[in-house]
Amino acid sequence: MEHAAAEHHHLIDIIANILLFFAIAGLAVPFLQRVRVSPVLGYLVCGIFVGPFGIAQFSDTHEWLGYISIDEPGTVQVLGELGIITLMFMIGLELSLDRLKELRRFIFGLGSAQILITALVIFAIASLFDNALQASILLGASFALSSTAIVMKLLEERKLSSRPIGILCFSVLLMQDLAVVPILVLASSFTGDAETSVIVALGSSLLLGAATVVVIYWLGKKVLTPVLRSISFSTTPEWLAAFIVFVVLACSVVTHAAGLSLALGAFMAGLLIAETEFKHEVEVIINPLKGLLLGVFFLSIGMMINLTEVMTHPALLSISVLGIYLLKACIILLLCLAFRVPGRQAAEASVYLAQPGEFALMILGVAMSTQLMAVSDVQFFLLVTVVAMMLTPILFKLAPVAGNCGHRFFGEGEATPSSSAISGGNKVVIAGFGRVGQLIASVLEEQRIPYVAFDHDGERVQRLKKQNFHVIYGDARKRELWHHLIGENIEVAVIAIDDHHATKPILKSLRAQFPLLPVIVRSKNNEDLNMLYDEGANDVVAETLESSLRIAQLLMEKLGSGPDETKGMIEKVRAESA
Repeated sequence: MEHAAAEHHHLIDIIANILLFFAIAGLAVPFLQRVRVSPVLGYLVCGIFVGPFGIAQFSDTHEWLGYISIDEPGTVQVLGELGIITLMFMIGLELSLDRLKELRRFIFGLGSAQILITALVIFAIASLFDNALQASILLGASFALSSTAIVMKLLEERKLSSRPIGILCFSVLLMQDLAVVPILVLASSFTGDAETSVIVALGSSLLLGAATVVVIYWLGKKVLTPVLRSISFSTTPEWLAAFIVFVVLACSVVTHAAGLSLALGAFMAGLLIAETEFKHEVEVIINPLKGLLLGVFFLSIGMMINLTEVMTHPALLSISVLGIYLLKACIILLLCLAFRVPGRQAAEASVYLAQPGEFALMILGVAMSTQLMAVSDVQFFLLVTVVAMMLTPILFKLAPVAGNCGHRFFGEGEATPSSSAISGGNKVVIAGFGRVGQLIASVLEEQRIPYVAFDHDGERVQRLKKQNFHVIYGDARKRELWHHLIGENIEVAVIAIDDHHATKPILKSLRAQFPLLPVIVRSKNNEDLNMLYDEGANDVVAETLESSLRIAQLLMEKLGSGPDETKGMIEKVRAESA
């Protein structure tokens, strides 16, 4: 009975923690976001507040505080690990060989140089303050990385994500995201035999990691891709979600069994699925889950911060935050100029990427859990990271000033990558790839006009991809999918789906998201014309009307009517029917 009661009490605690998390995710974080606080920082602040170093330490004297605080963050940390796995999966999903090729100079050149040089400089500074070798390496690796979540979100809010400066920042952040995998391998190697040298540990870990990656990639190509393409997910969409979760967790378990991180397996799963036509649909499915689970992770990081302990050195904290900003900004500025980036963009990028990021929190969390660094030191560096991230929106306001100074002193360099490097240069989006969509695509290909099409019939997508049509799997009713596909280069959207009952809500949703985007809609008959025009369609083409007019035109020509007379009559009937 006592054992059963203990288990029941433990279950109640877990449910209470989950309930509190959803209250934070659904109430507190949206409120903070309304006052321009990033969701990442919102979760961190809430973690500090409800964690064991926040109001939970007063729950003994005030019992009611126990209901709105978390004294044992174990459950939150387990769910937070799933957040890391999801994030690494999404990073892998974003990659493709074509994308890497387009931006290779800025990703592998500028991005790699920034990480290595910044990490070495911070490593040297940390070593001067008598930090252990392993701790200094992790500090250098941690603070060399910037906040992908905050930077890309702020660039998106300012409509800069598809501009040259946004693509430049994206390239560096992408290389930083890739660097997280070997950094985590490095961190995991430090938790083994302490007598093993760092170089040997890193070398053996990377060799083992490379072997594991090769095996997973080979099995993925031979087994995963054929299985994914053989199952029809269009009839039961939840099958795709269940299968993707299975693949991600299976790859994570394999890498963990090999002594590597769970995140590495998730990253590999993302790379494999990125090569299939299901990539964009998977992004739509996983993205909300990623946000929630990452929120749990940041909440757990916030719970680690003991403000009482680290605020004993406010001057040192301020100097450290300012030092990180200045050090990273100077390094990024010089490297951008070395890669012949225009002065304005080089100066702006140095400001945008000057902060440490969420991966620093992840790596420092590993350092704390494995006792590679003293708890008090980790607490201090966590606070440095959090404060620097919190000040990033203010830092962004200095970018235009820095850009003007950079333009004045350094002038112009070579052109940065164009926005087509990210969007692929597509000018037309076609929703629905049945016979009508295929005919439209054939005409566009004849004119060499780039397009992207999507369809909810998995078998049709696979068949047409073999015929070299640029088509992917996706559901036109999901507004998130449109956000993924429509960039600054898109000039026209075409709704050509076979399900005419779904056309109106799709058009309404699309018009609400992109009010200025021209939209051409396929209609089954002319009865829907006025309704679709009222919903915001720029042009509507009715199948029955156009096919009837074409038959009438052929009939009149067979009966001897002249071309001009026939054309005039057809135009008159078309105008009257509209």
